[in-house]
Amino acid sequence: MASSNERLITSVLLDTNILIYSATEPFDIVYQLRILGFTSIKVPVVVLNELTRISSSGTRRKLCRFAGLALSIAKGLDKVEFRYKSGSVDDQLMRAARDEKYIIATTDAALRRRLGAEGLSVIFLKDGRLIPETSLVTRR
Repeated sequence: MASSNERLITSVLLDTNILIYSATEPFDIVYQLRILGFTSIKVPVVVLNELTRISSSGTRRKLCRFAGLALSIAKGLDKVEFRYKSGSVDDQLMRAARDEKYIIATTDAALRRRLGAEGLSVIFLKDGRLIPETSLVTRR
């Protein structure tokens, strides 16, 4: 059990890449996260905006289609609006992980390295399975 100086992290934020992956493969991201015990799975509005932009860009038809499918997957999830609006989507996810103690689920190797470098919790894919990569209990 977590002491008063620790907080169990149970909320997961999905990034753009993991949603697109879930749309391209027979992989149910929400189901897989629930198997791991996560009950609060959310999609940041900035991720939805990025998926919308990608789906309507028209530059890479296959990616546009997958981004549209990813939006459909995200439709049934809770949305979260960040209070900070500056920086890239990855920068905003980093702030949410650091300041609000979210776990970030991603297939983006660069974002995963950034999160790991700061000791922040991340869930990534390896061989088609979700792997939690840092302690899910953090100290305040």
